[in-house]
Amino acid sequence: MTEEAKKMQGRIGKYHVRVRGRTVADGGMLWLCSSLSEAGFRVTGAKKLEVVLRADDTPLRPDCGHRLPRYDVLVDGERVTGGRMEQQETTVTVFESGQPWGAEVRIRKLSECTQSLMAIREIRTDGKVVPLEDAGMKVEFIGDSITCGYGVEGKSEAEEFTTATEDASLSYAGLVTEWMGLDSMLTSFSGFGLVSGYTDDPEKRNTDALVQPWYDRAGRNEFTLPSGHRAEEILWDFSQWQPEKILINLGTNDLSWVSGKEPRKDMYRKQYKEFLYEVRSHNPGAMLLCVLGIMGTDLNETMVHAVNEYRAESGDTRIHSMTLQEQDGKANGYGANFHPAAKTQRQLAVKIQAFLQNT
Repeated sequence: MTEEAKKMQGRIGKYHVRVRGRTVADGGMLWLCSSLSEAGFRVTGAKKLEVVLRADDTPLRPDCGHRLPRYDVLVDGERVTGGRMEQQETTVTVFESGQPWGAEVRIRKLSECTQSLMAIREIRTDGKVVPLEDAGMKVEFIGDSITCGYGVEGKSEAEEFTTATEDASLSYAGLVTEWMGLDSMLTSFSGFGLVSGYTDDPEKRNTDALVQPWYDRAGRNEFTLPSGHRAEEILWDFSQWQPEKILINLGTNDLSWVSGKEPRKDMYRKQYKEFLYEVRSHNPGAMLLCVLGIMGTDLNETMVHAVNEYRAESGDTRIHSMTLQEQDGKANGYGANFHPAAKTQRQLAVKIQAFLQNT
């Protein structure tokens, strides 16, 4: 991150805001990269509040209708508006009143970084704007499509991906964030794994969708920002936000290549352990919590083995693991492409909340 970007981080025009998630200050705008990245502020003495939003180039590309950035706006904790950005720029009226009043406002990106980016270009109001105070335990969720809320609003497993049914606030990570009042960051990439991303052919390893190369970046997206840089080229400054706990949920996509093959399981174990070392190097004070299994359990024992081996080798005792039962789609339904539906995500959130509270 450049010095100029550091100075601009947390500002939109003349206003300071509280920033959560992985974001980039570029071109005079605050670009929301990661799922549930957000800007939060309190406005007082205002009769009107508007925000000007800017999308990347996906609204300009006919082949990208399924990738449009999705957002919502919360006023005093309630969603008052939101949607997908079908135009590159849009002005959202958050409220308009005959009398001055105040409110807590949060603008969140609900869709994931790999699909599209969006920015807050301007805040327009006749009131006073101050950033929301930092509050809550800092927790990072590192994961894949399950963490992104992929297809959570889909009606059946037959549906294909679209950001219209992706809502990270309805994922287990988003739900736990609101239930516990967390200051959270979702570092999550649909289809990504540690030894292989999702593959339709179990004989073809997908090395184009690995988490490791992008964990230390502001995001994974090829869109060129106004400065000429891309989010995936910008090194993430870990010093600006140090989580107290990190929950890692990775291995579901690896299953498509690894499942049932012991040598490949061994590769996964080694890569998982190496990733733990990397995460620890950037987050020396965090408790590491590792979970797996909601969309397949064949790597559960291997994940636990990797955690135990890492603990024994490193002497790092601030790490725990928990295995999950596979989702019950017959009872709870499925979201798009067999992903967890809202009911399954809520059940998972209950377990994750207890895991966070008890470790």
